Amino acid sequence: MNSNTTPRVARRITSPAVAPPGIPLPTDVRRFQRIATTLRRPGRWPHANRQRSGEAPALALTTDTSFHNIVTMTSGHGGVGLSVMASMLAWTLARREHSCALIDADFVAGCLDLLLGVEREPGLRFSQVDAPLGRIEGDAMNHELMMWEGVRVLPYDPWSARQPDWWEVQAAIRALAETNDVVIVDAGQGGLIETVPDLRSGMQVIAAELSVMGWPEQVAPARLDSWGCEAPHIVGVEPRGAPRGRGHVGIGEAQDYLTATVLGPVKPSVNLCGDVLEASASDR
Repeated sequence: MNSNTTPRVARRITSPAVAPPGIPLPTDVRRFQRIATTLRRPGRWPHANRQRSGEAPALALTTDTSFHNIVTMTSGHGGVGLSVMASMLAWTLARREHSCALIDADFVAGCLDLLLGVEREPGLRFSQVDAPLGRIEGDAMNHELMMWEGVRVLPYDPWSARQPDWWEVQAAIRALAETNDVVIVDAGQGGLIETVPDLRSGMQVIAAELSVMGWPEQVAPARLDSWGCEAPHIVGVEPRGAPRGRGHVGIGEAQDYLTATVLGPVKPSVNLCGDVLEASASDR
């Protein structure tokens, strides 16, 4: 963290058990290690201020299925805590001495740098990504990214009013997959997967809310299957704000309904949410 980042916030956000207000957090990050153990290692940065053609370069249209170190994380709807889960998975892998890159590909409700408390850190944002030939040099891109707890982060900056083209997203993912052990992509509700071929060939993780209102998650595995993705790992997340013993379903019931194995549950922490609220209030 640099001097522009408030020390109190930095101490809280670097904890493996920190979440922003109202976002659920795993009580034990070791739950994600079963996912991490299945990952395998794979094998001049252009300036962004250029005129973009709007057409995909020929290299971007080729499909490369050689990358087995891409983890795409999605959820059926917003507010489940997907970004926190993606960040904690990256944090866990970094602590296990894997080089890890975390990509914010949620172009609807991004701002991963704000979540992590590194929004003032220098580094590349998605609005600056440019791949006119469909390729980006991995080592050069690695050095352009901001660092959070040993994890390289490529955030999306929605206030830039520019959403990257799909081949720029693919080029960024490929570049980081070439030069890191693991690339974790926060893909929001998953619409980008249909467009970006490399996201379909990697590991799929779905955060499913354990509530009746969260049952639209049932559609997500079927949608991934229709796009040719492998069977996803489903992680159950208990809904925040529910009274004790009410408002959520158990893992067993979720598995019966979804007809799939569900990991978890991931439980929200009211105390941690309160700590983050106090830290935010003190910074104003």
